[in-house]
Amino acid sequence: MKKFFTFLVVVVLIVVGYAVAVSLFLPTSDQLKKADAIIVVSGGDTRGRTLHGVQLYEQGWAPELIFSGAARDPSSASNAKAMLAIAASQGVPASRISLDESSRDTKENAQGTKQIAGSYKTIILVTSDYHQRRVNSEFRKQYGPTTTFINSPAKDKNWGRKSWFLSPYGWWISLTEPAKLLFSRFS
Repeated sequence: MKKFFTFLVVVVLIVVGYAVAVSLFLPTSDQLKKADAIIVVSGGDTRGRTLHGVQLYEQGWAPELIFSGAARDPSSASNAKAMLAIAASQGVPASRISLDESSRDTKENAQGTKQIAGSYKTIILVTSDYHQRRVNSEFRKQYGPTTTFINSPAKDKNWGRKSWFLSPYGWWISLTEPAKLLFSRFS
């Protein structure tokens, strides 16, 4: 019985330690400063990400929004077009928005937006807080050292620093995102 109790305590400590480490490690943010564009990467809570990007645009942090994301279902509109519709409903002129509609993953988001914003020197990156570190890593690899990225994560309705461990989806994200980040470093 004593061995079982010891084992149980060790397992609980590992799980709690992991929860704390993930919630501190994955989100990353920077102090905002004026930029050439705001790039919003779809996925997770796409609406929340889009509204955060629109808010930054409305506050004057950058004169252009770039929405990136393909359609999950090829017969429907791309995520980028859905984000455009959300931004337009908030009063953002279509002339201030560019779309990358072909990107299916984070690496492709970086590649696709580089075709649009390749000469920009400073870009604000918006995605969900759990995804921010990987987005930053992929974009830095694709754009190179001449572009400065400012991380501005959006709150995600499905993952929060203090509550992700309360849902199976939160656990799924918290187990897979560090693995994806590690994998992206070597690809």
